[in-house]
Parts: sequence; C-alpha cells; structure tokens
Amino acid sequence: MYFNTRIERLILNNFRNHKYLNLDINKNMVLIYGENGSGKTSVLESISLINSSNGFRASNLSEIVNNDLKGPLEMFGVNILLKESNNLTKVGIGLKKKIDKYQKIMSIDEKKNTKDIIKNIPNIYSIIPKMTFIFQGTSEERRNFLDQMIFVIECDHRKNILNYEKYKTERIRILKKWKVQNGEWLDAVEKKMVSYGLIVCDNRRNFLKQLNDNLEIVNKKFPSFKIHLKGELDQLLLKKPAVYVEEIFASTLKKNREKDFLTGRTNYGANKTDINVVEKKSLKEAKTFSTGQQKTILFLMILSFIKYLEKAPYKKTIFLLDDIFSYLDNNFINLVLEKLNELKVQTWMTDVKGDWIFEDKSYKAIIDKINIDDKRFKVN
Repeated sequence: MYFNTRIERLILNNFRNHKYLNLDINKNMVLIYGENGSGKTSVLESISLINSSNGFRASNLSEIVNNDLKGPLEMFGVNILLKESNNLTKVGIGLKKKIDKYQKIMSIDEKKNTKDIIKNIPNIYSIIPKMTFIFQGTSEERRNFLDQMIFVIECDHRKNILNYEKYKTERIRILKKWKVQNGEWLDAVEKKMVSYGLIVCDNRRNFLKQLNDNLEIVNKKFPSFKIHLKGELDQLLLKKPAVYVEEIFASTLKKNREKDFLTGRTNYGANKTDINVVEKKSLKEAKTFSTGQQKTILFLMILSFIKYLEKAPYKKTIFLLDDIFSYLDNNFINLVLEKLNELKVQTWMTDVKGDWIFEDKSYKAIIDKINIDDKRFKVN
C-alpha cells in the first residue's frame, strides 16, 4: 500500500473566526482540539472546500468570510500544501463576488487550470455529526452519503451525477417555458438523462454489493444487516436487463412530462435513489432502532467502506472526522482509527480534549495533537 496524499501545511486567512491560522503537519493523523466555538470544525470545513463548492456545512459562501474583514476579498484565502511521495502541490482557494453572490475560485500551483485541478486534488471524505441521524433524515441525505463513498472509488461518478443533474434541470426549464410542446428538444435532453442516470444507478448498485459483502466481514459482534436500494429505477435495474430498463426510463420520463411540469420536479430517475438498512433476522429497519444502535450501524457501514478501500484502486483520499468521538465508545473509535492508519490515509479529527486517545501510547507516534487556541499558530 502506498502513502496517500497528505496535507503538510494549512494556512487560513479570514476564514470564519480565524483571522490567521498556520498549521504545519508532520504526521498522517491530526487531532484538532479546543473548546466549543474555538473554530475546530472550521479547520476541517476549509479542507472540505478542496472538492466541494461550499464545504461540508453546505453554507452560503458569504458566511465563511471573517466578519471583521474590512479589506478586499483577496485577503480571504485557504492555502494548502499537499505532498504525495516526494511531490509537492500548492492548492489555493479564494472567493470572488459576482453581482450579489460569492463564487469559489481555485488554483493548483498558482495556475487556474481545470484539468490540473481535477488531476491533482484528493478526494475528501467527511464524517460529520448530522450523519448519525441519517436513517431519520431525507432520501437526499442518504443518497449523498452513498455517493460520497463512491466518489472516492469511481473517479467519474461525480461527473456523471453533475451531467445528470444538468440535463434534469434543463428538462424542467424547457417544461416550464414550453410546457410539453417542444417534443424534439425534450427527447434529446431526456436521452442524455437516461444515459447518465443509468450509469449513476449502476455505479450505486455495484458499490452497494461490495459494501454488503464487507458488512459480513467487519460485523462479528452485532446483528447482521443488509443495505437495500429503494428507488424505482434502482429496483428495476436489479430485476431487468439494462436495455429494457433504458426503454422504460425513457418512456416514463415522456409520460411524466405533464406531471413534472405541474410539480416542477423530476418524479422518476436517478434522483430518486434511496437506501434502506434492514436487520436480516427480524427485518426491522435501521430507523426503528435506538439512537445508539443507529450510530453503531452507521459506523459498521463506514468500516465496510474502509474495508473496500483496502483492495480498491482508489484515488488519493483524506478523511475528516468532525466531533464524532462523543457518539461512540472508545473500542469502536480505536478500530476506525486503526483501519485508517493501516490504509495510510491522512485523517483529520476534532474533539474538545482528545485525552482518551493518548491512553494508548501507540497513538503518540502517529498523531499530531494541535490545540486550536495555541497562539503560536496564529502569528503571521
């Protein structure tokens, strides 16, 4: 197993409550600790901007600018030094204002080249507190949870989803403007939707099969669970040949034009995928279990994902674990960290104190422990 990409230096300028922050990282695991409200999560959020338009908090970009910034927007920035083997890459993230909105701008080694950016940036996989309620959440949240894992393994999955969403949006725009009159234009757009939608659903199906197989391996102490795809299109792909499903998908979109025009949304397709986690013996759904049991199920799924990464030819990845330690017992946390360390995946974590980590002396050698309130990191 090769050493993954890791962050060697992180510099924040006027990012949320950090007027200036400079962190030099020497190890593959990083623990950011400090009191609530000190800006621990903001550090991880800044890293998540590497391959997200607005970070894992999904905030309005105007909210990530320090409230006390009086100068030009160029004084805001996230600067990251990445290391892979002996190669260093500088990543710069800034903002520009377009009319009344902010847009993220990004550069690699001071060059604004889209191909270079896609080629050089690592995947960022985030585990955040709201994930612990995913079984009670929306289908969109569960779908995103699934897709975030696939992004790490299948480099084209994000692009295929973006293309599907682009044509889905275009179709609704046409329906609103022309109702159902512009048949040829709609036919062309729907053909693209079908093409990208089937690829997206097939990626989800293939990945979930592997995830379920790994659940059997990592889960020895708890009841056996299985993850099912719930979307109509996904169910059809499980039962019928792709050629048949393609025809059904296209005809359903055409049949639903009036309905989609009236509702203003697409009522059938890859955007309707959902997952359902069921205990095999009792057939009880995960959402009916206690909060503690749901958190255990979630982390069993994440452990299954990490197990997948052991053999997958995955793209370079950085894990972000934001304030998750209060939700799990130490044995479970140690298992997650042990597996990530074996993978050589750089892992950034936040906690109020994190003292429990150093009860195990082996962690001292592999974890950078950083007090976010230490003024040494805030001197420019």
